[in-house]
Amino acid sequence: MRAVQLDQFGPAENLKLVDLPILEPIGDEVRIKVEVAGIVFADTQMRRGDYIHLPPLPFVPGREVSGTIEKVGAKVKHLQPGERVMAFIPKGGYAEYALAKEDAVVILPDHVKHSQGIVYLINLRIAYLNYYTFGKTQPNETILIHAGAGGIGTLITQIAKRHADNTVIALSSSDEKAAYCKGNGADYCINYRKTDYVQEVLRITDGEGVDISFNSVGGPTFRTDPLAIRPLGRWVIYGYAAGKDLLEPYETIMPKSLTLSINSVYTVLNREEFRQATDFLMEWLQNEKLDSVSKTFKLEEIVKAHHWIENQRSVGKIAIVL
Repeated sequence: MRAVQLDQFGPAENLKLVDLPILEPIGDEVRIKVEVAGIVFADTQMRRGDYIHLPPLPFVPGREVSGTIEKVGAKVKHLQPGERVMAFIPKGGYAEYALAKEDAVVILPDHVKHSQGIVYLINLRIAYLNYYTFGKTQPNETILIHAGAGGIGTLITQIAKRHADNTVIALSSSDEKAAYCKGNGADYCINYRKTDYVQEVLRITDGEGVDISFNSVGGPTFRTDPLAIRPLGRWVIYGYAAGKDLLEPYETIMPKSLTLSINSVYTVLNREEFRQATDFLMEWLQNEKLDSVSKTFKLEEIVKAHHWIENQRSVGKIAIVL
């Protein structure tokens, strides 16, 4: 099978298109013929060796797949060949075939295309966990969303506007992305490269600050974000795209008595909270208006795809189409 393999941590050019044997599912595994594989910023961190969960080298990156079950292991109980499914896997997604544990697989509803389902497979569950479980967001609160045009930021906005009528302030790195955020439902859209986002947030909130900030960016925003949050507000950190070494809680968090949540989806994968997020995913796929992948790449274009993400060009969800 064709696959993208990483032999050494480093730049995108280390990703190589190779031919590998098709793996056999064992035990509770299923083999999926991949139609669409999601690409996320964390894939670039994993490629650089800067991620909390790193498989041993060499490995095939990619953690999101949507396709059709081709073969099942002997201990699989509820899935069968021919079913259209999606799966969140530790590795192996950038390939024509991928293995997934049965409990990591969700059935794709008949009316949902692979290019739609992959948008929500993990991003919606992370958005749900951030919004409800970690953020404990309440109706009518004002929230700040970093990377508002990204895959997860897009969905936090949609949850906030469709389910709770929150006031949403979305941050982005360009006017194009700000326009996307506006079209996605955000009430205020700030291009932080042109405007001091803290001062703009304080202007919008009459000097009070937001109730919650959802931050996947890190870096310098670890220092500035508390200034944009009201006293006794909440700060939900779920990534560090711009770096993770500037968090100084005693200087910035304690004076405002902020509640801080630094979370990882891996913490809850086998917990009731993730099952609730999966139920929310399935209800969303059945009942909500669905978006499709906004940008696609071929398997042989994976280096270009990683550059696309790292250069902050991505809007919405990007994916490999096989």
